[in-house]
Parts: sequence; structure tokens; C-alpha cells
Amino acid sequence: MTRFLLCPFDWSGTTSRRQFWLSLLVALGVVSSLVLIAMSFQVEPWVSLSVLTCLQFALWPIFVKRLHEMGRSGYWSILLVVPFLFIPVFLWLGIGRPKHQPVDAWPSKPSHRVGQTLLLLLVCVSLSRAYWAPYWIPAGSMKPALLVGDYLIVSHYGKTQIPQPGDVLVFRHPVHGTAFIKRLIGLPGDEVQISNGKVSINGIWADYSARPPFEEPMAPTWASGQYPRCQNAPVETGNVCVKSRWLETLPSGKAYPVLDIADQTLDHTGTFQVPNGHYFFLGDNRDNSSDSRISQSAGGMGFVPRDALIGRAELILFSSQGPQLLSFSQWRPGRFLVPVN
Repeated sequence: MTRFLLCPFDWSGTTSRRQFWLSLLVALGVVSSLVLIAMSFQVEPWVSLSVLTCLQFALWPIFVKRLHEMGRSGYWSILLVVPFLFIPVFLWLGIGRPKHQPVDAWPSKPSHRVGQTLLLLLVCVSLSRAYWAPYWIPAGSMKPALLVGDYLIVSHYGKTQIPQPGDVLVFRHPVHGTAFIKRLIGLPGDEVQISNGKVSINGIWADYSARPPFEEPMAPTWASGQYPRCQNAPVETGNVCVKSRWLETLPSGKAYPVLDIADQTLDHTGTFQVPNGHYFFLGDNRDNSSDSRISQSAGGMGFVPRDALIGRAELILFSSQGPQLLSFSQWRPGRFLVPVN
């Protein structure tokens, strides 16, 4: 039976009733699995649609081969796309008796194998997208962990998974729905405060240790055209822009570098009480990040609801400083296949 399911572009030969029903049983299992995945993960609609389309392509030659064994032309399979008629046609294919001289089909060709391979690859990629998604970084609010031009692999969160403080998460902005990426700091029920740029969670302050300054060229990014903010401002174009770098260690033990440019209003806040079902996020580039410190009433994103979470950033797949993929001189080879901390 496997031979029939893995040959979606091979319409030669015939299919018995047993093989026909076994193929439909396997297809039913795929559809049921897809429904379970969609119930457990935030699956994009196109993923389900592409898998179902591929499944239809895989099954269609089986319908044609079944018709051949019944002594009918494969063109009768067109009846399967007629509304309300496909059910009796399915039954007809399932119970029809074979002829002593079945109709011959087109001969098998090497090109069939190419189609089979491409279709199976498409099925694998489509199914895997239920668990991961690619994202691109257009802004610098998560420097130094993530740079403009990083391409990420994000693993989707299941509905029963619990994010942890320090995770770098992708989520939909609570106001306009755009995909954002920040670091999770506060869980539902936590009390979060920022004082002198330092973070306190439930009255316990994060630990900070100095690291070498973060340096980058003073130049506009190709994504936004904006120049970076610098601790050593003013800096002329082409010179080195410097920011202080600290290793921030949360009470949970998660450690990662954060950047500091200057003392500003968002370095000093009151206490945020994270509501149930919501989360508190900060950008690692603390003085250049619009995050949960800014309420929605003030034009920010405020607290992020649980159903807005998309997934956790797992891997920097590829990174480039410029907009042209084939501009090899602008690639950052040291950031290929690097886990996100």
C-alpha cells in the first residue's frame, strides 16, 4: 500500500478495493492528526490548507487507478469535485468490482519521481510549520542578542506550555497585531519594577555584572534608515557607536546581556502588577525599546495576553547586514545556526 501513497504522479496500473480503502484510512488519519495539531498549537490557516491540498494530489491517482481496475476511464474521477456527488462516487469506487480486462493507464515515467519528491517535500515543510516559523529582525530593540538582519527559527507554543522568565518570545502586539519580539520578564501575578535601569521581580533584584562595551558602526540600517543611539554621542557617520553592556541575571537564574545608553525616564518606574493571563516584556536594548513599560493608553503595548504569544526564538538561522541575499560581503558567518539566548 505504501507504494500507492508515495506515488502521487504515477497514474499507471490499477488499485484494488482493499488498497483503496486502506489509502482512505491513512488519509483520515492524516486529517485527524492535523485537527489535533491545530487544537494544540496556533497553526496558521495556510498550513492546514496546503497539507489538505497535497493530500488530495496524493489520493487522486489512487481514484484513477481504481477506475482503471473497474474498466472505467480515469476521467470519471472528475465527479469527485461535484458538490454533493462525491460521497456516492466514493462509495461506488469502494464497492465496484474489477473487470477481467482493466483499462490501461499511462506508463510510468522518470518525471513522476521528480513530482513525488517535490510533493513529499512540500508536505513535510507544511506539516513542520505547525511547530516552527521563520522570522526576520527589522529593528534593534533586542541588541545584542538579536541584530537587524537576523533570520530566526521560532518554535510555536502549545496551549499547555508555560513560558519561562528570560525566554525570547515572538507575540502579536496587543494593539495592532504586528509580530513583536521581546524578552519575557514577568509572569502572571508577578510584581515588576525598574529602578536605575535594574529589574526587580517580586522584590528580588536581578544581578548585574559589567561586560565589554557593545560597539557598532554609526550608520543607518537598511531596514529602517535610522541611526543607532550611542552612549558616546555625538558620533559622526562611519565612526564607532558605543553602548554599555551588562550581564543581567534574573532571580530564576537566566542570564543574558543587556545594553545601556543613558539615564532616562523608563529606567525608573513604579511597580507593575502583571494581571492574570498576561505577561511583562522588556527589550534587551533597554533605552531603545518600546515594551511593557509603556501602557497601551500611552501608545505602548503594555501587558501581553497569553493568547497573543506565538512562540520562542530558538535559533538564528542566517544573518546579513544588508538587503541583498547574494551580497556575500554583508553576511555575518559567525551568526549562522546560533542558538538564541
